[in-house]
Amino acid sequence: MNQDLKLIFELDELKRLQAIPAEEISGYAFEKEEYHPIETFGFSLRDEGDDIKGRCNGILYYGCLYINQLWVDKDYRKKGFGKQFVNAAENLGKEKGCLFSTANTMNAKAVGFYEKLGYFVEFERKGYHEDSIFYFLRKDFTD
Repeated sequence: MNQDLKLIFELDELKRLQAIPAEEISGYAFEKEEYHPIETFGFSLRDEGDDIKGRCNGILYYGCLYINQLWVDKDYRKKGFGKQFVNAAENLGKEKGCLFSTANTMNAKAVGFYEKLGYFVEFERKGYHEDSIFYFLRKDFTD
């Protein structure tokens, strides 16, 4: 079943989906502050029919890899694809010179997933409906 899936890297895939003029913001930051350009990325997990069975996307900015979204179809969970997504994103971040990776979630189970991959809860934000907590996670890249 896993042999029919492929993980595909899609650099700057989010630019097609966002209405925000990312190139202008990034260009201005580089011109005025000499920051490196902001880049978006996306990975997808697709089956033999090219249907998406998982996604991971985010942003590379100012030395930070930010994993914005990570999702795996319920039929493909617990098979290592989430870990593959995070590893692929981290490898990209390291190649681009990022110093650390961040992710966030309101799912307490997801916190455990990230902690197994070396992340720690940097801080929590409380005050959401039903006493939900927004967890901000971080993993430092060390040599």
